[in-house]
Amino acid sequence: MKIFITGGAGFIGSHVTNKILDAGHEVTVYDDLSKGYLEYVDKRARFVKADLADFKTLMKAISGHDAVIHLAAESIIKASIDNPKTHLEKNINNAINLLEAIRLNGVNKIVFSSSAAVYGETGQKPVKEDAKKSPLQPYGASKYAIEVLLSAYHHSFGISSTSLRYFNVYGPRDDQLPVTRAVPNWFKATLTSRPVVLNWAGKQLRDYIFVKDVASAHLLALEKCGGLNNYNIGSGSGHTMIDILESVFKAAGKRVPVKDGGERSGDPSRLVADVRKIRKELGWIPKYSLEQGMEETFIFYKTHPQSLKRI
Repeated sequence: MKIFITGGAGFIGSHVTNKILDAGHEVTVYDDLSKGYLEYVDKRARFVKADLADFKTLMKAISGHDAVIHLAAESIIKASIDNPKTHLEKNINNAINLLEAIRLNGVNKIVFSSSAAVYGETGQKPVKEDAKKSPLQPYGASKYAIEVLLSAYHHSFGISSTSLRYFNVYGPRDDQLPVTRAVPNWFKATLTSRPVVLNWAGKQLRDYIFVKDVASAHLLALEKCGGLNNYNIGSGSGHTMIDILESVFKAAGKRVPVKDGGERSGDPSRLVADVRKIRKELGWIPKYSLEQGMEETFIFYKTHPQSLKRI
């Protein structure tokens, strides 16, 4: 198949691109490089540097493809709270542009990079896909709004769509700026001997999933799914954030001082995935333990000094 990947120069998108190419598919990466890096784009892929807001370029670039994987997005939660109008308009309007380009070009399948942020504070332990959706911030609201748009385009125009709701993804190449996600922040701080900041006293419960396992889920969704689907992408296990920090220190083989970051808006206290649905329907099972994933992440940052400068 010919696959069109938006955001393929980014953290998750670059790993998804690798996986899709390894499976024998052709790939076009469409990315404006505002969040990604050209060095992370697989050389086997065709690359188009452009914005999703550029509808003319998008229409031309997407022509002839069989399916789309949509990862490009504004994804910093704090930014969505500080500038909700800009955040919502960009994510939702770009998704509309993409869906229109898909419809007008006769592409019949899309896999969407959604988020556990659509759930909010559910109270479920763990969270199932049919849980109530109550996003706590504009970022989660934008992801949920796009899922609703996908439903409309499926029922109105027959476009198959699968939304993959990521929980906490970590791994190599997480160089999004500013660095707000915990794992890359903590590895970069530890390797450069700076204090790390820990919010909520590290008591929040989270589900961390390695990026290469996430990439595998995209391949399965691409090759096996039809109709209208949504799946949680997580390990199915919860860890407190203080435990995640300890796993970073263990992988790095060193410790640095820990500063209390206090409370942070937009954070649910507990968010752990129920992954039985995707295991049953697609046969997806994470292969990397937390220890294995952290070790591989540490090796990446240790051997990529240019990445340590992105802080």
